[in-house]
Amino acid sequence: MNKAINIISKISAVVFHPLFLFFYGFLFLLFLKPHWFGVHHIKEQHLLIVLVFIYTCFIPIVGIAVLKFIGLIKSFEMHEKHERIAPMMICLIFYLWLWVNLKNQDTVPKVLIAFVLTSIISISISFVINNWIKISLHAVGIAAFLMLWIKVRISHSSDGIFNFRFFEDSVSSFHIHHLIIISIVLAGWIGSSRLLLGVHNKHDVYIGYIVGIFSTLIAFSITF
Repeated sequence: MNKAINIISKISAVVFHPLFLFFYGFLFLLFLKPHWFGVHHIKEQHLLIVLVFIYTCFIPIVGIAVLKFIGLIKSFEMHEKHERIAPMMICLIFYLWLWVNLKNQDTVPKVLIAFVLTSIISISISFVINNWIKISLHAVGIAAFLMLWIKVRISHSSDGIFNFRFFEDSVSSFHIHHLIIISIVLAGWIGSSRLLLGVHNKHDVYIGYIVGIFSTLIAFSITF
């Protein structure tokens, strides 16, 4: 049983890695509110999807792989605090570049701009905190992901659209409330799994949640 939980914890650590959570949030936003992006369905924004993937996933992953190859980090798990410095700087640079390029685009909704800014703020705060404790970046990422949907539901759903359009010709029964509940469960599981794997203590996880939540609130207050 413990072995199975350990395997699931490791798989979830990869699937819900902080590098991917912004991209997941972006895709779900496109599925929920494609009209915010000036389109009817997500497939009409394939160029933006590619751009966001390159800046937030592909380039950071390649950069981290290069750091591993030249020996600046010992493993992709980055167990030591100092190993996280260069990867966080790489991510910060490209999130800043993405924010600069998107913030004045008329076809990009301000909610997405706020979410990019959330990433910038959370990485910056985590970078500073990392000098003292090994903050859980997984907790930071999933807390920001959760708060994105809470903010969308409470403050940015005046258009009355709450269901996701996964198919071009129909709206699914998957409601934003379902995603919020799933995100809450995921946040609890991811935090617990980091403890079960022994890579963080409870303070690392709790502080990660706090940073993710407040980074989102700050970013939205600045953007709107």
